[in-house]
Amino acid sequence: MCKTYDAIYKIAKTVESDVLVLWVGHKRISGTLIDCKEEKCMDEVITLQDATVECHHSDGMKHKHSFRWLNIPSHQIKAFTFKCCVLDFDVE
Repeated sequence: MCKTYDAIYKIAKTVESDVLVLWVGHKRISGTLIDCKEEKCMDEVITLQDATVECHHSDGMKHKHSFRWLNIPSHQIKAFTFKCCVLDFDVE
């Protein structure tokens, strides 16, 4: 199993927020982490509800896309935190 996947769910049990913020390449993704009760989650796939993806382009443009559900393979995640830990920018 992916260590990132394990770490996300382990840390989720100790933080005050269920909104996960993560980075995949140059994209910042935030959304509500779906709890893995009753084995409803897929191994090594992080599922976010009401997710927002921000794409930053080299020309300085930023685009946002919203999704009702978003599944992210955990091996692609470069970094992550939870909304309660974000200090320097606004997370939706």
